[in-house]
Amino acid sequence: MIWRRSLNSRIAQVADFITFLIGIKIAHLIWGYLYLNNFKQIPKPFAFNENVILLVVFMAFLSVWLFNYYGAYNYQRFTSLSTEYTVILKVSIVTILLAIAITFFMGAKNLPRTIFIISSLTLTLLYIIEKSILFFIAGYVREKGRNRKRVLVVGTGTRAKRFISVVNNNFKWGIDIIGLLTGDEEKVGSKFYGLPVVNTYNNIEDVLKEINPEEVIITISTKRFGAIRMLLDACEQAGVRVRLNSDFFGYLTKRVRVDNVLGLNIISFSFTKENDFDSLIKRLFDIIFSSSIILVLSPLYIIIAILIYLQDGFPILFNWKVVGYDRKPIKSWKFRTMVKNADEIKKKLMNENEMTGPVFKMTNDPRILPIGHFLRKYSLDELPQLFSVLKGDLSLVGPRPPLEYEFKEFELWQRRKLSVKPGLTCLWQVSGRNDISNFNDWVKLDLQYIDNWSLMLDFKILLKTIPVVLLGKGAK
Repeated sequence: MIWRRSLNSRIAQVADFITFLIGIKIAHLIWGYLYLNNFKQIPKPFAFNENVILLVVFMAFLSVWLFNYYGAYNYQRFTSLSTEYTVILKVSIVTILLAIAITFFMGAKNLPRTIFIISSLTLTLLYIIEKSILFFIAGYVREKGRNRKRVLVVGTGTRAKRFISVVNNNFKWGIDIIGLLTGDEEKVGSKFYGLPVVNTYNNIEDVLKEINPEEVIITISTKRFGAIRMLLDACEQAGVRVRLNSDFFGYLTKRVRVDNVLGLNIISFSFTKENDFDSLIKRLFDIIFSSSIILVLSPLYIIIAILIYLQDGFPILFNWKVVGYDRKPIKSWKFRTMVKNADEIKKKLMNENEMTGPVFKMTNDPRILPIGHFLRKYSLDELPQLFSVLKGDLSLVGPRPPLEYEFKEFELWQRRKLSVKPGLTCLWQVSGRNDISNFNDWVKLDLQYIDNWSLMLDFKILLKTIPVVLLGKGAK
């Protein structure tokens, strides 16, 4: 049958491969047209010689691998178009970045950089068209009764009701619920949510033989470990796929990994989003960006150091002792903006603190040097932290690290902000910065960032940070 899941994935992979080749050719033609119109003295666009063809074919295979890496070929019945479009954006950006890097290291200097921009835009548009067509074809086929899956639901509670409701509202998923299993024998033979209760889940082996479902969806509470284990064992013997609609992992768990270490089955729970590839891209960007800014602004570093020395002598840098990733202490540096005995004076100013919680913030803080006000307003005092970004203790984007004494006063839920690498800017900086006077609101913004992290979110925060820094919004 043409719409079996395994074949669906192959069709999608072939379509993505062909779309990439077509997209590159179209981008080549567009670039050639624009190139010749604007620069008629320059010869024809580069030809598709053997090296270029090999590179394009290789990148086509790589794009398919990236789609697979981002889960584009996973269980596609539960995939929405918005999810498809998000994956497309990621793949298009990463593919072009890798293409630039590969051509650079190959020494292919004859390739104009504008072709990469045009290719990225062209591929994104064609992928959107391709995925939309495949999505609607699959939905149409399932509406006509093809490629549908017979599913048995275990449970008759609120979670089962919600699952049934979602499936009924998404008929194009191609899921037909053929019945429910219950733990209460008195409910057998009745109907719940318009579906028959065919048996108890204690008789799962007989049910699998009689009804022969293609999949079993378990919606009962995971507190019933014994029942779930029995269901899993029976389905394993029958070769029936099982899916668990569970509350066990909670709303905070972002990743569950099962490992077998020397015969020990270890289940690891992570409460932050983890994507090794995206994390690698984030780290590479941190290194490239921080090193570039340090080189470009090196004269400014010297000027600021001289101004601080002229106003208050040494030291130029403030040894910033904070708590970093996994609640481990790290050392970073800032340009010193306060008088040398700032900590002693602070004890006398605690009544002037404008922040609720462990963080100290004060308008017109008398400890700040004249040059310090300017440095703080435009965040120039934080330039030395780029060395910590380069080192790997900090990231460009991430929750602000707390001072060691501040961290000791954190409530338990507030400590989760250090479950990721801290950074120079985050949602707090672009959402009002010091205009936010409640520390709990600050932490909630950090947790919002952690729960929704993506490379695109980092990019948006960096873009929003630029006007905030240049205009000195919310700085004290």
